[in-house]
Amino acid sequence: MDKKTLEILSSTGSVIVLIALVIISHSIYSSHPNPLMENYAFIASLVIFILLISGIGIKLMDVK
Repeated sequence: MDKKTLEILSSTGSVIVLIALVIISHSIYSSHPNPLMENYAFIASLVIFILLISGIGIKLMDVK
């Protein structure tokens, strides 16, 4: 596969993962008695997304 194709597919996949994490976070913590839990879940989703993007970027540097 071409490096550009891998980059496009991985970025699209990571955005889909972020959307799924936000939806899951909202569905789990929207009815929680502590409203801050939903905010913490959104922050955790963002941190996971950033780590995923960073890992993909590091791995894409090795692809020729």
